[in-house]
Amino acid sequence: MKFKLENTFEDNLALFQAEAEQIDPECAKILFDNLHLLDSGGDTAPSRATIGEFHKAVLAALDGLSNPAGEDKA
Repeated sequence: MKFKLENTFEDNLALFQAEAEQIDPECAKILFDNLHLLDSGGDTAPSRATIGEFHKAVLAALDGLSNPAGEDKA
């Protein structure tokens, strides 16, 4: 997949999402369902606390995925 410099951020993000969904639909859903948490609503970067909330949400969703092939956690 190649991003196009002439595309908007949203257009390239959509290309990335489509590619990610082909590779791992469950993980892509988790990422894109929580990506809005990083939106700082302006030109400033997300704060450390905001990034931490994103990480917590993604980790919680990943922990909720079922174990492949019924494997037990050791």
